[in-house]
Amino acid sequence: MHIVTAAFGYVTVASELHDAATVDHLVAGIRSTLDRLGGVPIESPDALPDVPLAILVATGGTEAAIGRLVRERHRVVPFEPVLLLAHSLHNSLPAALEAMAHVHAHGGRGRIVQLTSDGSGSLPESLADVTAIHRLHHTRLGQVGQPSPWLVASVPDRDRLRERWGIELVNVDIGETIDAYRAADPTASRPVAVRYSRGATPSPELLDAAALHPVLLEAAQRARVDAVTVRCFDYLDTLHTSGCVALAELNDAGIVAGCEGDVASAVAMLVVRTLLDQPSWIANPAAIDETENRLLLAHCTVAPSMVDDVELHTHFESGLGIGLRGRFAPGPATLIRLGGPALERLWVTNATIEQSGDAENLCRTQVTVHLEDRSARELLDDPLGNHLVLFHGNHRDRIERWWHLAFG
Repeated sequence: MHIVTAAFGYVTVASELHDAATVDHLVAGIRSTLDRLGGVPIESPDALPDVPLAILVATGGTEAAIGRLVRERHRVVPFEPVLLLAHSLHNSLPAALEAMAHVHAHGGRGRIVQLTSDGSGSLPESLADVTAIHRLHHTRLGQVGQPSPWLVASVPDRDRLRERWGIELVNVDIGETIDAYRAADPTASRPVAVRYSRGATPSPELLDAAALHPVLLEAAQRARVDAVTVRCFDYLDTLHTSGCVALAELNDAGIVAGCEGDVASAVAMLVVRTLLDQPSWIANPAAIDETENRLLLAHCTVAPSMVDDVELHTHFESGLGIGLRGRFAPGPATLIRLGGPALERLWVTNATIEQSGDAENLCRTQVTVHLEDRSARELLDDPLGNHLVLFHGNHRDRIERWWHLAFG
């Protein structure tokens, strides 16, 4: 992902009926706020292509000029939605409405932000939304091994994924990570093992599981990828240990790490991390209660920062390695699932975490959630796949607004 010093660029457009001094006086306060938010004034819309562009509509009579700026910008950043900043004076808002209608009529996407008296309004959120789109279009997702064979609906077409999302799938040889694990310095992963043993002397099983963390981290760095999705069951077969600790540690450090080579869920986790800067949890729906609109979710790894406590068990299906049982605190959450050959379908709902579980015949981290604004029956009637992704807080509106901005 590209690192830049400016948070965004902005270009000011005004009618030729207004001289430069009048325009400067009109938008001086707004520009001060934009500068405070990290904005950099630019003259040409093709400048700063790696960060969002906002068009400050200083006056009315600028509709055609806005159209020219949008066309110039899209020659260098074709995926970027149009962000128009309007205020309450000099027919700024009417011009923005007309210009945005023109953008939409020609298949474009965009949003009008009404600037408040302090100059910002909902601008910080809108800038974050466009920044997330930029970051995803510069993201490399490493596939450490191919997706697990049972994930027949969670493998998007890589070309269509790149075209729609900008995400590049990068093959990472899982055999090389297995070889690296066998040759690894066992002391390199001891701090991770101590963390998960909560200061106690780590067991041999925990040391073995933790040793996958530096191996996967180094593999990601060599491949120059920003996130990974790992065919982790291969480690059970060949190394007799699990990837649960390594994936949990990566997710806690801000590096999205999906299980089972699931690309669809890894992209959903990337959306959460990129847009909200949160870790998320990938899980299986173990049971769906249509009458009470509840789900029981379960999986054997979880980022420790998402839960109140973590207990160490074996990985459920194999009885090998380390599986993590995290206990979620009751409270608001959001569930998301992507589907389709280009991940063009979205299912998202607000939910409430009700309680954690400890059944022995399920994956180790278990949580019951109540769906707040979608029917659990939808998951049975029109499923997009197995895994769901859970994260803290009620963010359905934010996710849906971002989705509309990103894809229309």
